[in-house]
Amino acid sequence: MAYECITYEDVGDNVALVTLNRPNRLNALNRQLVSELEQVVDHVEEAGDVRVLVFTGAPRADGRPCFSAGADLYEQADREESEEALLGTIRALVDRSFGPWLAGFCDRLETLGTPSIAAIDGICTAGGLELALSCDIRVASETAQISDLHIKNLGAIGGGGVTVRLARAVGPAWAKEIMFTGQPMGGQAAVDIGLANHVFAPDKLVEGAVALAKRFSAMRPQALAMAKAAMAASMDMDLGQALRFSYIGREVLSSKEGAKSFTQKQPPPHTRN
Repeated sequence: MAYECITYEDVGDNVALVTLNRPNRLNALNRQLVSELEQVVDHVEEAGDVRVLVFTGAPRADGRPCFSAGADLYEQADREESEEALLGTIRALVDRSFGPWLAGFCDRLETLGTPSIAAIDGICTAGGLELALSCDIRVASETAQISDLHIKNLGAIGGGGVTVRLARAVGPAWAKEIMFTGQPMGGQAAVDIGLANHVFAPDKLVEGAVALAKRFSAMRPQALAMAKAAMAASMDMDLGQALRFSYIGREVLSSKEGAKSFTQKQPPPHTRN
């Protein structure tokens, strides 16, 4: 499949590398780019040949790294504020599945059964941060510049869920400082507060992210999807309900064959050819 705003690469072991590819616009997220990301997820859900997605950004024209500077404000500024557009916005608020725009895609990526990893270097702010927060795992380069500039630059909060996902990822106090100041942080600082899992040298970032993804892809995909669902559901349940959800999920996936393989020191059934 041909794309204009992203690149898609099969890097082996059922892992796909998706690169935001608008370097002259700091990989800003316009509607076409997000629509192409939707097409990638469509393929993942339909084909079943991808077990982990890795997202990163193309370097700028001068070679400096960049994940994404967020939503393309030039595109937004050119949009007509018509009655039809207003009705579309209202409809999007009450129907989470409406439209291919950023908030809908972030919701879809977060709930996708297939795990995803954001590999962050250079600028990652606003909508770019919201995209990264919708991934299951974030890894960062030492030279990453992670921030949220919605309040500082626009006097508004993000439209892709940053206030919620950032607070859940790092706690309200750190989320407030990040959003209230707009101050960028590097990869090590992101790891220190729990925003990223690992920090890599710039030339090892994608390699490290793909290696982690391949460790995930070796696992039973249904178990990864169930683990994601159980953890996501626990955010909206009390402890008893959340544990019951987890117990039921375990029973759905449990098999005599899996236990037998373990006791006989054989690979689990899902890994056998």
